[in-house]
Amino acid sequence: MTGWIMSIVGVVVVGVLIDVLTPEGESNKYVKGVYALIVVLVIASPIAKALRSDIDFSKYFEETFETDSAFIDGVNDDRKESDEQKITNSLNLRGYEGAQVVIFAAASNIYEIDRVNVDITLTDKTKDECEEDIRSIVKSAVGCDDVRVYDNK
Repeated sequence: MTGWIMSIVGVVVVGVLIDVLTPEGESNKYVKGVYALIVVLVIASPIAKALRSDIDFSKYFEETFETDSAFIDGVNDDRKESDEQKITNSLNLRGYEGAQVVIFAAASNIYEIDRVNVDITLTDKTKDECEEDIRSIVKSAVGCDDVRVYDNK
């Protein structure tokens, strides 16, 4: 790194000398063009060295990173409760007051709904008359296709 900086300083000093010593005219234009090419090569030389060498990034990242599973579980639980409340509110707006919603999500780092259970025992509706309506409400609320409606009357 120090050698590279010293070469840049040397090229700048040579550039000042070239500018002072060259006469005005056509040849000055060509000399400055060659000088500009040399400056670009000197500045870009570490890039070529870096591309040719195998860089070991492990010395920069010696620590291992682990996911905070408690945090992820907490976020997933919050999302699950929010989705259950969203479905409950949608059902209440459509006349299914008292319906109980339970979401079953995959136990992983990514929140993904596996199944939604809707218990309509406390409502005044029967499963046969409202099952398709409840499925469409749940699908529009959270996008889940696997909806199971229970009626324990």
